[in-house]
Amino acid sequence: MTEITSITVFLVSVLPSLSVLDPDLSGLKLVHLVYRHGDRTPIKPYPTDPYKNKSSWPVGFGQLTPTGKESQYNLGKWIRDRYSGFLSTDYNPDEIYIRSTDVDRTLMSALSNLAGLYPPDEEQKFNTKLDWQPIPVHTVPQTEDDLLSSHASCPRFEQLQKEIEQGEFMKNIYSKNRELFEYISKNAGDNITDIVHLDYVYDTLLIENLHNMTLPEWTKSIFPGGKFEELRDLSFTIDTFTHELKRLKGGPFLNELVGHIHQVKEGTLDPPDRKMFMYSGHDTTVAPILHTLGVFDIKAPPFASMIIIELFDRSGLFVRVSYRNSSNEPPTILSIPGCDQLCPLKKFEDLTESVRPVNWRSECGLSDQDDGTVRQVVLVAAVAAVGMALTVLTATMLMVCRKQKKDVIEGGGRYQRVLLTEDE
Repeated sequence: MTEITSITVFLVSVLPSLSVLDPDLSGLKLVHLVYRHGDRTPIKPYPTDPYKNKSSWPVGFGQLTPTGKESQYNLGKWIRDRYSGFLSTDYNPDEIYIRSTDVDRTLMSALSNLAGLYPPDEEQKFNTKLDWQPIPVHTVPQTEDDLLSSHASCPRFEQLQKEIEQGEFMKNIYSKNRELFEYISKNAGDNITDIVHLDYVYDTLLIENLHNMTLPEWTKSIFPGGKFEELRDLSFTIDTFTHELKRLKGGPFLNELVGHIHQVKEGTLDPPDRKMFMYSGHDTTVAPILHTLGVFDIKAPPFASMIIIELFDRSGLFVRVSYRNSSNEPPTILSIPGCDQLCPLKKFEDLTESVRPVNWRSECGLSDQDDGTVRQVVLVAAVAAVGMALTVLTATMLMVCRKQKKDVIEGGGRYQRVLLTEDE
């Protein structure tokens, strides 16, 4: 063994925490990760589903399964390996911020992911028998979550969705595939006329197939693959079907992304050591962002798929977007239409400007009074007003009662106290 080799072996054994960043990531400044939760149970089984009873799904409907937890744990380990030398080995709250939709499976996915990303060293363990440490995951109610959730309150978005559902596009799809729609409707026990509801049936069959359950005989001619899968995949374009929908659905995330990048550029990122923003969402989170960026391949995002957006400083700031849709393959680097894979920041901003809303709430048709903070202030003011009114009413009643008491005593009649309780 040569002297150099001996020194290398010594360093690896004695200083295992030392790591070197992959040359492909040289100049890395900031990372945004958006991933879909892990494997889950069906959300809403179709009426004739032989596995529609809760007894078939011990964890309940729409919940993360052990397989889902493991896939997210492994994704966390993959993130650790990829960003070794960029992220600190030990968890540092200044370096990473984690946000999830307010849904069990996404919150649990984030926690499972973080268990793989930040295994505690001996000093970080609070229980020597537990190879895990708690790491905060932030969330907001779904109706207020314009970044990640499909349930954010936005009247204009809902109106546009209804127009598509009732419009020529959906009617033409149904007309061209009437036989398939009628076949599935008859066998599933539900009247399905649009591809969004078609996805629920496909999703249930896909999960049951992944869990090695025997599917009904009627499914064999249409599942998996074929036109059924094609229409199901197409359903993931509906949320961002038009330019305006892209602004309302994918735009808020791009606004946040560009805002963070500007803070890096201007040196105002708080805390200044922030290196990663992580978002735990759904297929309906991942697909709209990809579609808004113009890089969606019209394939339903699988469990634990992930968008990777990296900011580099290489004699100027550049943005790179990648997509990891399989645990067995490296992420695919995507090219935003009109730019190279390594896109100069200014060009990235210009290309995404039209899909980034200036005032999302206004474009949604929401007034300032609809804002959650404003509602809280109004509520507090209302409570205070009621309190003051009750105080005035009580004082008035006391004055009246005292006057009545005086009148009764002076008149020689009997007196009984007002508001006499049983205990008294």
